[in-house]
Amino acid sequence: MRIPLIPNTVKLLVILTAILLGAMLYTGHVRTSMMPFPALNPEKSWVMVGTRIGGLKYDRAACAAALKDPFAKISFVRDNPIKNGCGWVNSVRLSNFAGAGISTIKLSCPMAAGLAVWMAQVVQPAAKKYFGTTVSRVSHLGGYSCRNIKGSLFSKYLNMRSEHATANAIDISGFSLANGQKVSILQHWTRGGNKAKFLKEIHYGACSYFRVVLGPEANRLHANHFHFDRGMLIRCK
Repeated sequence: MRIPLIPNTVKLLVILTAILLGAMLYTGHVRTSMMPFPALNPEKSWVMVGTRIGGLKYDRAACAAALKDPFAKISFVRDNPIKNGCGWVNSVRLSNFAGAGISTIKLSCPMAAGLAVWMAQVVQPAAKKYFGTTVSRVSHLGGYSCRNIKGSLFSKYLNMRSEHATANAIDISGFSLANGQKVSILQHWTRGGNKAKFLKEIHYGACSYFRVVLGPEANRLHANHFHFDRGMLIRCK
């Protein structure tokens, strides 16, 4: 029996549909609750982790379910529609996640979830591995900030906003451990020993949960912090 050829028009429609679906997944327009997977659980590994985190962009219910007490402490922030490149939608104030405290910071739901998953699946295991204890607190240099990308000629002349301008980024400067030790990106990244190994392992591990991961090796502007964001670009340096 001869199998009929598939018309080129049908092939084209299939390709275009796949491209459209991929674009919708990438931009967060397919909600996590609509994906054919179990409910999001930051303490367990799952397939397509980055895509599922991105699906929280407009999915407040799934965000609340994933970041619920006692695993995380959040409060939703009233939307501030983006104007002139600044503002936020479906964002939260985060003060505790995966056993670590943090001075209250405003982040988009995908950023808060990415941070929580990274802490639970990468940072806390690495802390136990290198120090025999856990991270009790995360120090940061800020989340939301209505500003352009720093250190870029393109942003200077084209008014390119940073992901910080939509609460879609965080700059992390160090960690406090439950045994009283401090780990500083500025002080310990290049000193060798377990603190440097810990920082490099968790920096590399962040690439699975954020689209842009920058640290001291990216440029001098990041000598004292990790920059994480879930923007449109992909870069791990």
